Order: sequence, then C-alpha cells, then structure tokens
Amino acid sequence: MTVARRTLTQSTKQRSALEVRALSAGYGRMTVLHDVSLRLAPGESLGIFGPNGAGKSTLLGAMVGSVAASRGDIMLGDTSIARVPAHRRAAMGIGLVPEGRQIIDSLSVRANLEVTIFSRGRLRLDREHRARIDEMFDLFPRLRERQRHMGVQLSGGERQMLATARALMSRPAVLLLDEPSQGLSPSALRELVDALRNLRGERSMVVVEQEPTLLEALSDRMMRLRMGRLEQR
Repeated sequence: MTVARRTLTQSTKQRSALEVRALSAGYGRMTVLHDVSLRLAPGESLGIFGPNGAGKSTLLGAMVGSVAASRGDIMLGDTSIARVPAHRRAAMGIGLVPEGRQIIDSLSVRANLEVTIFSRGRLRLDREHRARIDEMFDLFPRLRERQRHMGVQLSGGERQMLATARALMSRPAVLLLDEPSQGLSPSALRELVDALRNLRGERSMVVVEQEPTLLEALSDRMMRLRMGRLEQR
C-alpha cells in the first residue's frame, strides 16, 4: 500500500483525472462548500468522509453539474467543466451512483442495464453493449443470478450493485459514489466492497461516506469534509 500511494502521488503531480480548484457552491444564496480543492490521479480511489450536513452530496453534485458553482473551477483531465451542463459532463466521462440507489423498479435487472444504451445515443443493442453487460455480471455475480428479477424485487444490497453497474455501463473515467453502504447488510456490504476493489486502478473513484470504515477498505487516501471545508486526514 505504501508503494501504491507513493506512485499515485507522483502521477498526481504529472496529471489529474479530476481536479477541483478553490470551489464554492451551494443553493441560491446559501453557500455550502467553501474554497474546496482536491486532485484525483488516474486510477486513484479517494475517500471523503464527514457527518450529515457537511456538504458531501453537494460536492458530488457540483462535480456532476447538478449543483452550480459560485466560484472556482473543476477540471476533467485538461478540460474545464465548471460551466458545462450535467448531461454533457456524463458524456465526457463522469458517472454518479447517487444516494438512494436509483434504478427502474418496473424493469428487470438485465433491462435496467440494457436501457443504458440510450445514453450512448443508440436505439438498439449491439455487440459492444452486450459485452458491457457481461462485464457487469462478472463484476457483480449476484446480478447475473438475479438478471430476470424485477428491480422492485431486489434487496438493498442488490439495488446498490445494480445502481453501480448502471453507472459503469458508460465506462466513466471518474466514478462518484454517494453513501454506497447506507442501509446494507454486512454480507451485501462485503460483496460491494469486493466489487469496487476490483475497479481500483482501472477507474478513478471518489467515494463519500459518513463513516470512514468502508473508505479505509477502498481508498488510496482519505479526506474529511467538515462544515463545507475539506481537510487532509
């Protein structure tokens, strides 16, 4: 782990997958984030923890474009995206697994993955999309077992796996996860952690949680968000 962290630190100095520069953001006249800066190296997993109300979801919202920035900048690679609409950020390579496990309850597990074809601007399944579905089933074996089950029939852990798989179908360069462990049983949490560990080094990830336990298992490094300000751990 020491060697990996040193390598990531060195690569960070050279280039970034995502960089937040002196960002302030919030809702209307209420500023939630204050002068937040962070840098995410390619393939790095960054954990951010803090209590409810610290601004964790607001930070992810600012990254994906659902929360407007009042100051600062956000760089995806070498491109500034602070003024880019949310749908274009997704197409450029930012994927979000939101709090609440947003899936389509009326569709089967497989259909939930199939309909992500529309985000690629296509109307029919092709070989590449089927291959992506198989990749998700390899990453989450339980989803393969449940692929004919409707979304409404899934447990909390299975819903979280499916929500994560849906976000990964677009093969984002940066994956953001908002409170992924919330409400999961210990066994479901272990499965989720194992799957996300398999992504380390392949996807740059930002994971936000109230408690640091999950983050310690997933992250190359961790930061704490407190009252809208980011602190090194």
